[in-house]
Amino acid sequence: MILKFIIFTLSLSTTLAYPLHSDSREAPWVDSKANHVFDKTNLSKDGHGIYKSIIDSSGLYTLDNDDMKHPLAEEMQRKLTMESERLRVRLRQELAELRERLSPSPAHLRVTLASMRERLNPLTQQLQRSLSSNTQDLCSQLQLYLQGLEKSATKAEASAALYQEAVQWMSQTLESSSIQLANLISDFQTSASDVIKHLKQRDDAEGDAVGSEVWQAVSSKLGEEVSSLRNEAQSRLEALRAQLAAMLESPRSPQTEVACGLEEFCHNAALQSQALPARIERLFIGVEEEVGGAPSLPSASVMQEGGSLREDFSVKLSALIQDIMHSVQ
Repeated sequence: MILKFIIFTLSLSTTLAYPLHSDSREAPWVDSKANHVFDKTNLSKDGHGIYKSIIDSSGLYTLDNDDMKHPLAEEMQRKLTMESERLRVRLRQELAELRERLSPSPAHLRVTLASMRERLNPLTQQLQRSLSSNTQDLCSQLQLYLQGLEKSATKAEASAALYQEAVQWMSQTLESSSIQLANLISDFQTSASDVIKHLKQRDDAEGDAVGSEVWQAVSSKLGEEVSSLRNEAQSRLEALRAQLAAMLESPRSPQTEVACGLEEFCHNAALQSQALPARIERLFIGVEEEVGGAPSLPSASVMQEGGSLREDFSVKLSALIQDIMHSVQ
């Protein structure tokens, strides 16, 4: 009984010493896993935002503020500026050297084309003289045949047999001239190709190759020019043959049409021979514009050389970056 009284007295004393407030009927539930200091998720987002705002702030790198004028910061910025400029200059030099080694030099290309012009000029002049001589001989013979027909017509001696004989002789003359003309053009093409091949071999032996695309372009354009000359001459001959055939079918028709056709034929043939040097010059201009002004597909050797050059450039670039990092530190 006494023990129960003592326990009751102690409980009552404890209750009176720490009374419960009327508005605090129960203690709030607190999660034992909750962070009583801060919210990690929100703080992480806010922290990134604050950090980014500080980094983006232009005042972080400005030296106008007296607090930011630290000698170490000024020295670091000066080194970074100097080294970045040095890096820019060296990169431009390396890229220029790489571009020059991967593509034919414009100066070397002009020298090579000038050498081709010099070697092909005698062949061009010879072909021009041969074409002029061939045209003059053909036109002289055809005009003699026509003059003979005109004289026979004025004397009333012209007959179908005479017309047929004259047209036959004129056709044979045209055929012979056509064969001669084709041989002249073929000889020019063969000689010019030999000159180009010789220059290419000499250029390769000296180690100053301008690239296979140069020789391919010259050979291709020369072949096109020769084909154009041959086709133009053949077209003129065919047109004159057609007029002669028409005169044979109608002997009594006026011969002025054939005479006008012959005059036009001779005039156009003379113009072609006179324009030959200019056409060859345009050929070289086209090659220079095509090879020097537009990129072309590299050959296997050029691609292999380009790979080694790129590796060499990568090594130099890595060494340059390491040098700059060492200088800044």
